[in-house]
Amino acid sequence: MHSTRGEIRDPAKAPERTRACEAYVPLIESLCSKKDNLQISNRSGYLKFKWSSPLEGGDVMYKLKGLDRALEQERGMAWMLLAARIRDEAALAVDQCPRAPVGPERHDDESEATARRVETPVGDKGAKVHGEPDTRAPRSPGPVLGDAAPAVATTLRRAAGVYKHASTHVLPSLVPELDAERPNELLPSMAECMYCVCLAEAQAATARRAEERGTNGDLVAKLHLGAHDLYKRADQILNENIRDYNRISRKLQAYILLGASVHRARAYRCAAEEAFAASDIGEAIALCDVANKHLARGRDAAGESDRWRAAALEESEALMNLRKKYVTENEVVYFERVPDRPAKKLPEGKVIVSEIEHVPVVVEALGVE
Repeated sequence: MHSTRGEIRDPAKAPERTRACEAYVPLIESLCSKKDNLQISNRSGYLKFKWSSPLEGGDVMYKLKGLDRALEQERGMAWMLLAARIRDEAALAVDQCPRAPVGPERHDDESEATARRVETPVGDKGAKVHGEPDTRAPRSPGPVLGDAAPAVATTLRRAAGVYKHASTHVLPSLVPELDAERPNELLPSMAECMYCVCLAEAQAATARRAEERGTNGDLVAKLHLGAHDLYKRADQILNENIRDYNRISRKLQAYILLGASVHRARAYRCAAEEAFAASDIGEAIALCDVANKHLARGRDAAGESDRWRAAALEESEALMNLRKKYVTENEVVYFERVPDRPAKKLPEGKVIVSEIEHVPVVVEALGVE
């Protein structure tokens, strides 16, 4: 397991960390299945496994004690670590993508910044000639996923599959034997929450790619609402099982709230762009105002991380620049009244991603003397 340590943000080592977990999980599975038939030397009287709990937050270290319980709980932690490492791969892949241009020019239909195609960074494997990829700089801020989007979504769906396997097949049997002080990673409800988070992130990658391809705004809005619904489901799971946890990571709670807020706001922005294209300027401005209200709900959550704070500010500025464009058009050309609330209702969210079922690897019996 030493291979899983090191700098988490180093993308070059992400596959190595995942492979180490993939190799370890079948071994601990095999040991647990055969522990009754094995004589394990335990001179200190009990086995000790130490784990921290990122999903709980803080610096608490947990010691898993007792021969049978420690092995079974180590098995549960190993499954959760595997899912987390797979999810890390997707996050690091997104970090390597170029970002969309910032500033008001992204909303200028005649702007070269909007019309140009986004090049693959020089030196990337599989780089294409300028103009080849079907990727335009999106009008919303953030990373431009381009051809990396399918792989990112697939990786997140794999992580969701492992979390689901843990929540349904690994962790439930551990609950009766858990101590009062236990890591959140050993709770089925937390694994189910993370399952929803991974699907929400996969849905978000799909919505981003649709936006980059210039897909119809109504469909993109449905995809963003699908991501919003998955984040809300994750939040609901935490709230419904709040008695399971001694503590919950503030960053996890903030991340879920921020994800739900941003994707609902982006759905309203898509609707505003559709209204503007139909020359319904007053409606477009009203939709922007509602989008801003949803972004405001996530601003406090964004304060948990400098990166989140910068991204939230960029999102808000992009929306305000879009609204300013619509207001200027209205004052010069259309002279429409801006309604107190938009007449158009958002469509139902459309979730088009699902987990990739994890098939556990079975290894031969361990040779323990």
